[in-house]
Amino acid sequence: MNNSDIILEQLRILGLSRDEAKLYLELLREPSTHLRLAHATGINRTKVYRLAEDLEKRSLITRRVDDRGAFLVAADPATLEVALVTEEEKLMGQRAAFNALLPVLTPLKEGDASAFIVQTYDGVEGFKQMLWHELKAEGEALIFGSGAIEDLVTDRRWAEKMRAMTVEAGYRVREILNPGGKAEKFTENEAFMERTFSKRIIPKQIITLAHQVVVYNDTVAVYHWREEQKVGVEIIDKNYAAMQRQIFEHYWQLAGET
Repeated sequence: MNNSDIILEQLRILGLSRDEAKLYLELLREPSTHLRLAHATGINRTKVYRLAEDLEKRSLITRRVDDRGAFLVAADPATLEVALVTEEEKLMGQRAAFNALLPVLTPLKEGDASAFIVQTYDGVEGFKQMLWHELKAEGEALIFGSGAIEDLVTDRRWAEKMRAMTVEAGYRVREILNPGGKAEKFTENEAFMERTFSKRIIPKQIITLAHQVVVYNDTVAVYHWREEQKVGVEIIDKNYAAMQRQIFEHYWQLAGET
């Protein structure tokens, strides 16, 4: 990826489409007309007019008229922060609304405590939601392991953030793995390794761990991500979770003896 591609990607992260970013970069170099912009960027002239109008509404470009004619001019790059601040304020408002609504909405979800609930999830975003639910674990989370968070979400930074939030949440994580089930050095988070995580290795001849199963609170979460599929299931039932805990403790003890 060259420097220009990196800049375009960073502008995309800030909310500009790739074509909008191309126009903005071209105008940063020099003022221009719609026609010249179409020639310089390879973007259809009709589309240039529409994109320029959108960028004007966001105060990222302005119009200038002099004795040579009308030109489009890029605004100061610092203007990009305006949209960022707006999004931050919007997020703060959403967070405040969430904090206010959660105590009101949660009792509506509780229903029958004896109900056997099955919830399914699909794709990376589904896995992220399941992992987010795990942060509600009380005491500890027990894992029949096969891989790392990166296998589920394919995003190293997000995975490390998840581990940091696990440490902050204050619960322990115990994991049983087959030999080679996870890299020895799978995280840079020393606090996670020292205060939160512990593991035991068990031979495949005793139990083969082909998927990742996590037991916490009254939930048993199952992750399957092989054969180009990412499918997750949460089973919420107090008795079923208790049974899985007993199975986990059995194999935890066997792993400690091998």
